[in-house]
Amino acid sequence: MSKIEKNVMGSVVAIYACRLLTSFTALKLYALILSAVGIAALVSISNVFFNFTNVVQGGLPNTATFIVSAVLGTTFLVQLVLLLGALASLSLCRDLLRTRLLHHSVVA
Repeated sequence: MSKIEKNVMGSVVAIYACRLLTSFTALKLYALILSAVGIAALVSISNVFFNFTNVVQGGLPNTATFIVSAVLGTTFLVQLVLLLGALASLSLCRDLLRTRLLHHSVVA
């Protein structure tokens, strides 16, 4: 392979890698990761799980009340990060289901 071919192939690989890293699905995944890191930094996860395990014993109504109270009782920043994570998760799940259904219909 000549030097020019190596340069061209190197550029093609770099462009392909950049396209993969900046795809819409990758950006959704980055948003989900950023949301998880933000929640871990802003919230005492161990306390939330400790309280949650106590509340779950009271049944579904207590659990729903706890979740609503926990979300509404936090700061706006935590609510915003939760919303970002929820939207990213739903969007990724939708993409996964659409891909699975599309793949299933093509195979069938």
